[in-house]
Amino acid sequence: MPNRPETLERILDALDPLPIRLQPMFGEHALYCDDRIFAFVCDDTLLLKLVPEAAELTEPLARGEAYPGSKPYGIVDVDRLGDLEWLHETVQTIAATQVPKPRKPSAARSAKPAR
Repeated sequence: MPNRPETLERILDALDPLPIRLQPMFGEHALYCDDRIFAFVCDDTLLLKLVPEAAELTEPLARGEAYPGSKPYGIVDVDRLGDLEWLHETVQTIAATQVPKPRKPSAARSAKPAR
């Protein structure tokens, strides 16, 4: 079931002014902060990655799966989505632990030099 546009808009509004990018992925959406993936939106639900560095922040969240058999994620309910101070701190903490998405080489740099 695809995510509703109003759900995605509500999540993006809550994350403003963080440098967030929403990327469609496998029929759902991935969320990036500073080009580091920190969460998914699946079935209109924000699912945060669970990392040891954010354990205190994510401990009260219910757990759920992005898809059957996936590792657990922290489910952000509507009340938590409204707690902007907590949300921003949690997102930034999780994102800081992730590897940045590699940049695609530009066509100019990836072309082989002529001989």
